[in-house]
Amino acid sequence: MGDVVRVLVVLVIVLAACGRPPEVEGYQGRGPIAFADGLDTSAGGQIKELVKQWNAQHGDDEEVTFHEMPASTDAHRAQLTARAQDLAGVDRAEHRARCYDVVTVDVVWTAAFAAAGYLEPVLEKEFPLGSLLPQLVDASRHDGRLWAVPWRADVGLLYYRRDVLEAAGRQPPRTWDELVELATTVAPRYGLAGYLGQFARYEGLTANVAEVVWAHRGDLLRPDEPGARAAVHRLASGFAEGWIPRAALDYQEVASRDAFRAGGALFLRHWPNALPQLNAPGSPVAGRVDFVPLPGPGALGGWNLAVSRCSTHQKTAAEFINFLIGEQNQRALHRSAGFPPTWTALYRERGLERLRDVMTGARARPVSPYYDELTGIIQESLHDALEKPETVDAEVARLAEDLDDARKGR
Repeated sequence: MGDVVRVLVVLVIVLAACGRPPEVEGYQGRGPIAFADGLDTSAGGQIKELVKQWNAQHGDDEEVTFHEMPASTDAHRAQLTARAQDLAGVDRAEHRARCYDVVTVDVVWTAAFAAAGYLEPVLEKEFPLGSLLPQLVDASRHDGRLWAVPWRADVGLLYYRRDVLEAAGRQPPRTWDELVELATTVAPRYGLAGYLGQFARYEGLTANVAEVVWAHRGDLLRPDEPGARAAVHRLASGFAEGWIPRAALDYQEVASRDAFRAGGALFLRHWPNALPQLNAPGSPVAGRVDFVPLPGPGALGGWNLAVSRCSTHQKTAAEFINFLIGEQNQRALHRSAGFPPTWTALYRERGLERLRDVMTGARARPVSPYYDELTGIIQESLHDALEKPETVDAEVARLAEDLDDARKGR
């Protein structure tokens, strides 16, 4: 009797299992995918070359189509957001035709994109996360889950004209007081502007101002406290006194790099991928430029890879991400395009030691699903303050009130 019962129990379990849908483990679906990344400004179009390498290895069945987003980070974000919103409510066939299966997202967008439902959660076992920079992995988490895989790291650097400082018998600055002194004395002696950065009304402005605020021991989200207020006054004074040219109020990455490349300034705040362009053949400053850490923490940035929720070929998408973040491909991107790798072991290699030290001291901007609203408020007030230095105190007070309202959901 006991044997009969045992057989019946086994049969019940088997039949029940047959009636359940099979458990799904890992990403599902293979096929052609679309990849959306920013404008490929790397020397030799290295990102396009990586896509070509993948396609040569995988053929038409899993072909990747590369879609270049605008160079501006704000426009890049707006285009990804518009595409994701357009797909809401359309049928599956339309998803397949219009979905960006793999997207690059700025590290500061990740929480907002995840909260909006645009991204598929990362299946952590599918990726070598233990080999990647932990601070960038952590910055890609929201609400207890990982939403993107770090690919290209970024950090603010201070570029300077090595030839000019050597001729003047001076060393690169380590503090903002030293930087201002060099920008107001040495730079004009050599017919140069003192300092360039990215001060247009976009995300770059938030990063640039955050770095100065941190150097003054302030908090960007508490702009009416002494450190942040002093930092904004410092930059506004630069525009008022002329050691930061007023043209920089419209500069994003390309314009600021090109102005420095033309020999127009002593100092430039920029990202690591500017160096290959500054030292490229034909550059007026080639061989005469070097970099040091900023006076204070650089803004930790980076572009991470995510699988879109709309993708029906997520297995291919995940494998393509693993291809892009591979150690060899990251090494090639750094050597040819200046993109700092997210693969930790590469920072032991020659030529990356200085960047490793800068990355270690870097600081992330706030991680929040409401970051877009916060940074928009910051950009509006601070751009007005820099454009009209006499309004700094009023703008800082308004900014503090607006940020407080935003945090309270008003």
